[in-house]
Amino acid sequence: MLFRSRAYGYQPGYSIGSTDANVPISLGIPAITIGRGAGGRSHSLDEWIDITPEKNVKAGEIVLATVLATAQLP
Repeated sequence: MLFRSRAYGYQPGYSIGSTDANVPISLGIPAITIGRGAGGRSHSLDEWIDITPEKNVKAGEIVLATVLATAQLP
């Protein structure tokens, strides 16, 4: 899945955190969390996220490509 991000000009990275994916993982169900993009100061009063339309469309394309590849559709 990493090549999809690279194909769109992003350098993928891994991080550890608490997400909704923890519940299925704890039940033995494979799960991933896909990051949304540029932002910072999560869950604080000055939390921010980049809402540039071009970046949001590109992020959506990467997510869709990842989901379709994971589903292994013909």
